[in-house]
Order: sequence, then C-alpha cells, then structure tokens
Amino acid sequence: MPVTFILSCEHAGNEVPSSYEHLFKGKEEVLYTHKAIDFGALQLAEHLAAELELALYYPSTTRLLVEANRSLENEELFSKYTKSLPSEEKKHILDSYYFPHRQQIEEAVGKEIAVGNRVVHVAVHSFTPAMDGEVRKADIGILFDPERTTEKKLAKKLKTELLYQNHNLKVLYNSPYPGTTDGLPAHLRKIFPDEFYSGFELEVNQRFYLSGNTEVWEKLKNVVSTAFKKAIN
Repeated sequence: MPVTFILSCEHAGNEVPSSYEHLFKGKEEVLYTHKAIDFGALQLAEHLAAELELALYYPSTTRLLVEANRSLENEELFSKYTKSLPSEEKKHILDSYYFPHRQQIEEAVGKEIAVGNRVVHVAVHSFTPAMDGEVRKADIGILFDPERTTEKKLAKKLKTELLYQNHNLKVLYNSPYPGTTDGLPAHLRKIFPDEFYSGFELEVNQRFYLSGNTEVWEKLKNVVSTAFKKAIN
C-alpha cells in the first residue's frame, strides 16, 4: 500500500488576532514563552517539509487563544485568558482558529485513504529543557500509541535512524509525554484504523534552538530530516 506523509505543527505561532489583543494587554510577555508557542517547532517542521517535499499544515495563532492540540472537551482548550469569554465568542474562536486547522488535516488524511494510500502523520512539537525544576532526559521524543502495530514499527525505525545519524542523542519513546494523551494524532486514531493511519508527535528539546548556537540547531535539523528520509525509504 502506498504511503503518504503529512506534517503538522499545532503550536507554530504566537500571533493574536487584533480583535483579541485586549485580552493580553499588559501581559504581552507571556506570548514569548512556551505557554504561547513551541520554540523552534515551526522551523524544524518547515525544514522537514522542504527536505522531504511534504505538505505542512499549521495555525499561526497562539495556543493561548485556543489550543489546537486538544479536543473540545479538554479543560485546556481555552487558556486563562480566554476561558471566561462568552459562549458565542468562544464559538467564533473555534470556528475561525481551531476547526480550520484540524479539519484541514482530517480531510487530507481522509482523501489519501480514499484513493488507497496509508497515511503517516507527524505533528512537530518542542518541549522545555526542564519542568518543575527537573531536567528532562530526552533530546528527542517519539510519541505514539504502542498498541498500534504500525506506529510501533515506524517509531522503532525512526529511532534507529536518528541514532545512526547521531549516536549521542538521547531518543526516547513517549517522552516527555505519553503518546496516547489528548492530541491531534490521538483524535485521528479514533477516526482512522491502524492499517490506514499512523500518528506521531515528534518532540524536540528546545535547548537546541534556545542555545543561540546556530550550528548546533542546523545540525539537529539536518539529523532529523536525514533520519526521516532513511526511515521513509
């Protein structure tokens, strides 16, 4: 069965539409933290899309407006800046900035499956080097559902290729988060069966991007894209 790869980046930007700028007045600094954006994630996703010639889907608005990587029932869907908005206003935000991204990917996956292709969806994210005072162990995390056979096989293949490119990298499965927690791939797994859809979240430690060392960051991007090329082949 032919395989189509799709890339997404749910926390790509920190933009705030002008009609909602008042919600962050006097608190603009939060828009330049991990609460608002995954640092380096879009750059990595764009690099992968260019090197592998793949489609890339991403919203440019901040997750503090609405969280594109959470389901409708998740309490993290709206942040403390938008949670108290009237229901009609929340509906407008969902219709304008949430559903378009998620539906675009769901439709793209469905279209590929309809013509007989299997889809591998990789959602690119990044994580903070430390959380609650504890240094995170992973350099790269591959998040997937270990109960889905195809995902398990592909995760193993990708890890092997990443370590082949740089054996010093600490590549961990389902770290720093479990691959089955609420996210876009988890949502799509409920719609599309294992034999047609494999969903991953690729989590990269932000220390590479935040180091200020361009060479280190470029090297990591090339390691990831080369590993993906090998894994795809």
